[in-house]
Amino acid sequence: MLTLKQPRMLTLLSFGLVFASPTVYADQWQFSVEPYLMATAIDGSSAIGTIEAPLEVEFDTILNNLDSAFMLHFEGYHQSNWGFIADWGYMDLSKSHNAPKLGVLSARVRQAVLELSVAYRFSSPSMGDWVNYVGIRRWDNSYEFDLDPNFMSQVSMVDRDEDWIDLIFGFHLNKQLSEHWQLTTAGDLGGFNLNAKLTGSFKLGAVYQISPHWDLGMSYKTTYVDYQTGQRGNKNFFSYDTFTHGPQISVSYQF
Repeated sequence: MLTLKQPRMLTLLSFGLVFASPTVYADQWQFSVEPYLMATAIDGSSAIGTIEAPLEVEFDTILNNLDSAFMLHFEGYHQSNWGFIADWGYMDLSKSHNAPKLGVLSARVRQAVLELSVAYRFSSPSMGDWVNYVGIRRWDNSYEFDLDPNFMSQVSMVDRDEDWIDLIFGFHLNKQLSEHWQLTTAGDLGGFNLNAKLTGSFKLGAVYQISPHWDLGMSYKTTYVDYQTGQRGNKNFFSYDTFTHGPQISVSYQF
């Protein structure tokens, strides 16, 4: 027979389970937030319409003409070892040149690369943490070249936006070397003529564990892409065959 106190106890227990569930749910996940800086350089070639040229942009050129940049890596893993990986790198460059006979030449270039992946993690004392993942890499490139003549209104010479999405397959390995040091390496391959002919990346570096929650990372990363659209020689043609590469330094927080 139920007494008056028993339903009250059941009600309180139900409320306790409801309010405790977010904590239990949170304990099932591990997250890592990692803002980073990259001394970026770009090498390769590019074409817009009928204009084709080699592309060699050194880090100091990017730094001197940088308007804004943002780089962030984020990972999360469930206790089942399934998880996700997200990475976003963005930079916005601009430069103006005053040509006395022509006017002011202005250029603006923006590149953003977003990666989203589903991952599965393996762990062992001998191998370390090994992650396999499949996902997408989205490129978003914008080019603006304008001429502001001395005695005429501004003329837009080039105004082109190109964005595409590539399928990628990759891995990520963290191997413990000592109490505080880890070897880290990652790579992926994609494209397969779905949009880009080929894309891929590779990273190699080291991680220093400052505390159970904080890490300092140092690495070198390169990302390759070979993409083209339109017909060569026409105004709609665009190609981008480049390596974006450079050293990285990062700070990550695990929770």
